[in-house]
Amino acid sequence: MSYLNNAATTILKPEAVKEAKAAAPEEVKDRIARLVKCSSPENIVLTQSGTEAVRAAVLSFVKPGDHVISTNMEYKAVLDALEEAGCEVTFIPVNEYGKLDYELIEPAVRENTKAIVCCHGSNVTGNIIDLDKVCTIARRNKLVVIADAAQTVGATDINMEEIQLDVLCFAGHKKLMGPYGTGGICFRRGLSLNPEVEKKVVHEPSPEKLGGLLAALDFILEKGMYGIAMCPHRLAKRFFEATKSMKDVKVYGDFGTNTRIPTVSLNVKGFTAKEVKDYMQKNHIAIKCGDLDCPRLMKDLGPEAEANGVARFSFGYFNTRMEVNDAIWVLMQLQGLDDLYLLA
Repeated sequence: MSYLNNAATTILKPEAVKEAKAAAPEEVKDRIARLVKCSSPENIVLTQSGTEAVRAAVLSFVKPGDHVISTNMEYKAVLDALEEAGCEVTFIPVNEYGKLDYELIEPAVRENTKAIVCCHGSNVTGNIIDLDKVCTIARRNKLVVIADAAQTVGATDINMEEIQLDVLCFAGHKKLMGPYGTGGICFRRGLSLNPEVEKKVVHEPSPEKLGGLLAALDFILEKGMYGIAMCPHRLAKRFFEATKSMKDVKVYGDFGTNTRIPTVSLNVKGFTAKEVKDYMQKNHIAIKCGDLDCPRLMKDLGPEAEANGVARFSFGYFNTRMEVNDAIWVLMQLQGLDDLYLLA
């Protein structure tokens, strides 16, 4: 089975993760701080998931009656946290390619606006939000920026200090290739969780889980982010170039930049997203389909995505070029195509 669902969780992980022994929280915090350039390991709180991290962060900085600016790219974890916080939300739309309209952010600021809460990378389109630009707008208006980086930590360079990012939430089991049940929150110096929220919401991973996450972080730090990111990025680009050449395939996302995560979502004319997924599954390729817990984004991507969802192919460090070719070939079979140039 070829596993192309790494945006959900990674199955193939470094051998050291499987063999890892228990680790102390301080060791994991040290590696995370080095990876995302957090000011200090002391400014990191470990959680049992990215969802738990987002919930704790939002509830710590947003109160009922506050106004928050977010985006239509957001995953369910962010949408649920904002609803639980009881705040007013202005959602910034994206275009049909999933690209955020940054010019609409500052005009949305009100007197009671407290924060900008946004994903860093979309689990649907693979687009990455320019956090430097968002943080610059936030500083001008004295707002806190909370970034859901579940899809990007371990997939692209992040420098919290350089862009002066306030809060970054991450998941350990996705691009970090650690075990399920790990995550955390990184803070800019001077910020921290609300103690009552931390007591109610946050649960630290077990030492055994932390050991697996530590092993994964050491693997990434040893290879370097460029070495880790380049392989899946090239695979995703290869897959995109083939699928965009299929006349009955619609690919979502802005592929005009190299700053993105290795995810390609699409629809095939004449087939539902579920039929695409089922056909891939029948041919031993695992992908995901549906609205991918991003209902607002589906509306912005167009009527087909809103009605049908999308079929998502997401690549990881341990995927191979042969697996990409197999996925292209199966998509060709689904459509009755016989064009070997697509496999060049």
